[in-house]
Amino acid sequence: GDTHSLIKAMLPLPFALLLSLVALRYADAFTATSPNVLSRSGSAATSLLTDDEICAYPPPPPNCPFTPQEWEQRCALAVSYRIACMEDWHMNIFNHITLKVVGSENEVDGPHFLLNEYGMGFDEITASSLLKVTLDGTQITDTVTGDERPMGRVFKPGYVLHSALHSAREDVHAIWHCHQVDSTAICQTTTGLLPLSQEATFALAKGVAYHPYEGSVNSLDEQERFVKSIGESNKVLLLEDHGPLVVGERIEEAFSTMWFLTRACQYQVRATSSVGGDLSRINIPNSHIRKEMDRRAEKFDEAPAASKVFEDEGKNGQEEVVTKHDTETLMFGCAR
Repeated sequence: GDTHSLIKAMLPLPFALLLSLVALRYADAFTATSPNVLSRSGSAATSLLTDDEICAYPPPPPNCPFTPQEWEQRCALAVSYRIACMEDWHMNIFNHITLKVVGSENEVDGPHFLLNEYGMGFDEITASSLLKVTLDGTQITDTVTGDERPMGRVFKPGYVLHSALHSAREDVHAIWHCHQVDSTAICQTTTGLLPLSQEATFALAKGVAYHPYEGSVNSLDEQERFVKSIGESNKVLLLEDHGPLVVGERIEEAFSTMWFLTRACQYQVRATSSVGGDLSRINIPNSHIRKEMDRRAEKFDEAPAASKVFEDEGKNGQEEVVTKHDTETLMFGCAR
């Protein structure tokens, strides 16, 4: 009722401003009731939140048919779809972000993974609307009510590609695929991803592989070739003439990798366009600089070193203690 009255009162305002004010209204309501809002500065709660607090989600609703762990995964995945929409990594009703359900590998038909329903926009995805499927695309129905009807539509190319990687790599829990314009354009070139920026270095450090285009991903025969192309440890797979795909041990890693990758591709497209595609006019680092870039990339999220006093065999000394920020969680928390 309050919101309805507020909207009626603001109808004469420009539409963009109206949306902004309504968004702020909802933000105020959220911050007033949630202890998990990120505090930057200047508010009553100015203490830094832990990484776990940054990633906290609302508790499951009453009579929730999902385990607490699966509910949290569903929240994280729903947020991921909204982030993808915000970053313009969505394409109408197509593309998928999937997450392996914790503990489902112990099920007879496991492991299971979560994905979006075909026909829904990324900005419409909720924790409850996500579908749970087996590696062969069979939907896991509602075990609480006993309803055995399919919960929604599964897009075959989505499960063909994602199930292949979820099945083959135990370290893969999250898969993020999109057709973002610039990164897809890079997939259409023979140069591939070039080490032209810090962002490119971070993406390349994850291990980048390529897979030749065979057409729409609806043939089960191609699954084995996907697995062979990505290899045992690479976390970026550029699908030629198709689009980028990244995998991660958690959704935060998949997001941050995709963020660095798409940003690097945006730079590369603009840089090559500005010189008419003449790579001789591009500052491509030599092998010596590449090694130094890689070395620094390994340490880019280190905190300033601290000294620790120790005693060894009666002798006092100091050693340097280096800690790392959880950049992936911080980036995901910021986007969220």
